Amino acid sequence: MRALVIGASGGIGAALVDRLRGQGTDVVGLSRSVDQLDITDESSVERSLATLKGAFDLILVTTGALEINGAAPENSLRSVDSAGLTAQFTVNAVGPALVLKHCHRLL
Repeated sequence: MRALVIGASGGIGAALVDRLRGQGTDVVGLSRSVDQLDITDESSVERSLATLKGAFDLILVTTGALEINGAAPENSLRSVDSAGLTAQFTVNAVGPALVLKHCHRLL
């Protein structure tokens, strides 16, 4: 089995990489801190995924954030902030969608 973990240097991603490798899976990991992969920048996603060869049985996107630029998650409608909400959607929804857009050839 071969797996690709996007966000491999984060807490969840690193734990999944360790677990998968412990089960004998060949794992390729990409991350912002090691590979300069910015999932919110489509050209970065396309460039990073273009370097990969072969097929993967499993592709995991383990990126995400609860707090961005000091803005905590909204606990009520009164605390909804347009900029904070946009940042949350960009990191937690748009970024993974861009990865999906550019990884289909790897499956």
